[in-house]
Amino acid sequence: MTIALVPAKALDQAKGRLAELLTEHERRSLSLVMLGDVLRALSAARGVDRTFVVSPDQDILRDAERFGADPIAQPHSLSGINEALKHGLKVISLEEPTALLVLLADVPAVTSDEIESVLAALPRDLGAVICPSRAEGTSALVLRPPDVIDFRFGPNSFAQHEREASARGIPVQVMRLDSLLNDVDEPDDLRYLLSHAAETATHRLLAQMRVAERLKG
Repeated sequence: MTIALVPAKALDQAKGRLAELLTEHERRSLSLVMLGDVLRALSAARGVDRTFVVSPDQDILRDAERFGADPIAQPHSLSGINEALKHGLKVISLEEPTALLVLLADVPAVTSDEIESVLAALPRDLGAVICPSRAEGTSALVLRPPDVIDFRFGPNSFAQHEREASARGIPVQVMRLDSLLNDVDEPDDLRYLLSHAAETATHRLLAQMRVAERLKG
């Protein structure tokens, strides 16, 4: 069984680096819409048996259920994405998954076909697939078995995930996909996203908010 796990920050903490461009309400809306696009892609991807969302935010967890994902409430005593993922994996382990896909909530242009290609690159018995971002973070990580390496998400996490897998003798595949190279954190990320047209709810929201015009200002 392959399970997808999507970590999502609380909405009042999301996308702070976009504060000069978007209001708090707009940032909250953007975060929810991007999550929805990611969950749609996961639900349509063959090979993903179940999807879970881990977050401390009840609004996010309610939206996750609306898109067919299982919610995992992150205890407020845990901070940071890696602690959230560890908690999520502990909950998911009850389902006895054989492989785990961690996919960030802010890569709205990802498609089901791309997700399937990432899963197909995972070795049958033991291995990892890492999809880096332009900033050399990690946008997607696939592991078999799910605990074969520790989570190292954050700055320079691509190199850290790759180094840890190598140290443990785990076969690694690196896949650089356009949609996963761009996780949305800063205005330049929105500029990049808008320059790559796609039929997503995120693109429609950005058009409604006239973000392209703001970025020119």
